[in-house]
Amino acid sequence: MRIFTSAMGQIDNVGDTVLRRAFLDALRGAGELQVFVGARADSYLSGLGLHDEDRVYRTSAEWRREIARSTLREASVYAFNAGEMELQRAYALRYLRIAPHLALNRLRGGHAVHAGFGVRQKSGWRFPVAATLRLCDLVSWRDAYSRGTMGLGRIAPDWAFATGAADADLLASTPDRPFLAVSVRYNGRRPADAWLEALRGLADSRGLDIVAVSQIERDGPLAEELAAKVGGTALVWDSPDHFAQEQKLRGIYQRSLLVVSDRLHAAVIGLTEGALPLVIADAGPSKAARTLDAVGIKGTTIGWTLPDPAALERRANDVVSRREPILRHVVEARAALHELTGSIRKLTA
Repeated sequence: MRIFTSAMGQIDNVGDTVLRRAFLDALRGAGELQVFVGARADSYLSGLGLHDEDRVYRTSAEWRREIARSTLREASVYAFNAGEMELQRAYALRYLRIAPHLALNRLRGGHAVHAGFGVRQKSGWRFPVAATLRLCDLVSWRDAYSRGTMGLGRIAPDWAFATGAADADLLASTPDRPFLAVSVRYNGRRPADAWLEALRGLADSRGLDIVAVSQIERDGPLAEELAAKVGGTALVWDSPDHFAQEQKLRGIYQRSLLVVSDRLHAAVIGLTEGALPLVIADAGPSKAARTLDAVGIKGTTIGWTLPDPAALERRANDVVSRREPILRHVVEARAALHELTGSIRKLTA
């Protein structure tokens, strides 16, 4: 059975290719992958881990035509592109347009999978999207907020948890970790001087070197600015190649005790290499915080506004003291993803 899925994501975001690579790996064992990548460059595709036997579609016209042909002649699997869901008009209309295909494919004995999504913000457009999702055999969300918003499906970890160091290495005794990694979004709230002083104090108290990393290419100038302000170094993109940047980031995370970030996949990819998260968030649960909470990792959040100069260090000390149980939750998340993968593959067994 052929499996149709899109692997489109942001062209400068390592997290987008990491989670989609894990999702493609889960799908590949269920059938022959038909992957829409549009005009994405090879530098983006490098992070997807495509196999020679995967069929890649470069134009939306070719992609739609092949899906239409499949609907008329065979049972197949349609797997929605994993990642973040924006409940807006254009997004909802895309779901409604695919609904007739899902319905006819289901009559032919085909299937649909919608796994690994997070809702950014609730809106009334969730109702037509949810109606389309009722045609799916399997629906999963990466956090409780998203599941509650949509009113159907199950909760399962973000696909990026399936990547990284082996379980045994992750749970092994703490290796030498001399770095404190920091990843801050360029269009978010700029850290105040008091916050940066607290960060520098945390690094000094633990004897760590600060490395400001650019998980997303456009975060690079801010990473360099932060590194200069706190006396650290910066790791930014020096080419558009996703896989190369991912390997450099993982090299830093493998030697980091903590990852301080307001970016979801900086926290998740860091965790998969044994770096503990300090999630920066104000005004309620952030996307990163609620995704970690869904796998049992709680109490890792710190605000942009600190109640006192020692607040950041106290939170870090608490997180470090829970290293083993936090990393065990990562192993459990992988087991849950393995079970989810098995459910997908049973559809075409």
